[in-house]
Amino acid sequence: MQNNTFIPWDWSIAKKDMWLMPCEESYYYAAKWKSEGCRSVLDLGCGLGRHSILFAKSGFKTTASDISREALDYLRKWQKDEGVDILCKQADMSALPFADDAFDCVFAMHSAGHCDTAGMKRTVAEIARVLRPEGRVFLTLCSKARKSFNSGELTVVDENTRLKNEGPEKNVPHFFADMDDIENLFSQFELIKVRHIDDCWSGGMRRDAKHYFIEAKIHKEPSKPDFSDIIGKTVSGVIDRPMGSAHPRRPEMIYPLNYGYVEGVFAGDGAEQDVYLLGADKPLERFSGKVIAVYHRFNDCEDKWIVSSDGRDHSDNEILAAIDFQEKFFDGVLCRK
Repeated sequence: MQNNTFIPWDWSIAKKDMWLMPCEESYYYAAKWKSEGCRSVLDLGCGLGRHSILFAKSGFKTTASDISREALDYLRKWQKDEGVDILCKQADMSALPFADDAFDCVFAMHSAGHCDTAGMKRTVAEIARVLRPEGRVFLTLCSKARKSFNSGELTVVDENTRLKNEGPEKNVPHFFADMDDIENLFSQFELIKVRHIDDCWSGGMRRDAKHYFIEAKIHKEPSKPDFSDIIGKTVSGVIDRPMGSAHPRRPEMIYPLNYGYVEGVFAGDGAEQDVYLLGADKPLERFSGKVIAVYHRFNDCEDKWIVSSDGRDHSDNEILAAIDFQEKFFDGVLCRK
């Protein structure tokens, strides 16, 4: 394990059937969070996507993240069969590619603890960062009450972390906790409920599978994105997806406007800054115009600049209608001066 990062499961040898059925807790929290007015959820360490599918079908704006590209590819195909839209992002839990205050809820069933102690602290800090004020989290952690924690059958990484030595989780770290660890990890949160669950029988045999089931809420001040240094600026660049062209990976998506990038200005994803160009009525190769707004994506690491090429200060409704063909797949807000 390097730099406390997460290591993906080997899904090629995992018994997939058992990881396609949502757990009982996901049904409960889908109903509970819905009744509390929550609308967006991050399925953190989504695996094959069993909970992502459930949340999406329950009406949540759902984002799924996992370190495994294989798992996410499976989910991308599965969601099409189910007729739902889920944004899938490959990500290390300790360095999430999402904006501050991105989600109402985070759900992490048997996933968040796949790191060492330093990684676990960063992961909880990332959960706190991407949750909106009063946002909710449900996650599970392995319990130090398990016999395997001190038995010597697992490789010791640090005082809390052990490595499994076989199966699809071979060399995948597992963070073990007790109540002191949980209170320290979640010092930024209000702990709502902590249960100590012993799955002592499953699959026709005795088990030693003790976990903490943790429900918490974050109290914090909202972040305030500031685009005052961008809005009103005149920019120019290249149109790489002209009006009428198809999305390179989603050929069914046709661009109703010109879409391009500002040369030499880099966004949060490391690529040059994307723009939606308004005010042009034909396909273009280059553009020049004034930035009149920014579409701030919550469940992504990049924002989109709205550029007017005709000098008009297009209304919010005009802008949102023009970019909906693509932004409907994301969760965000239009920012003006």
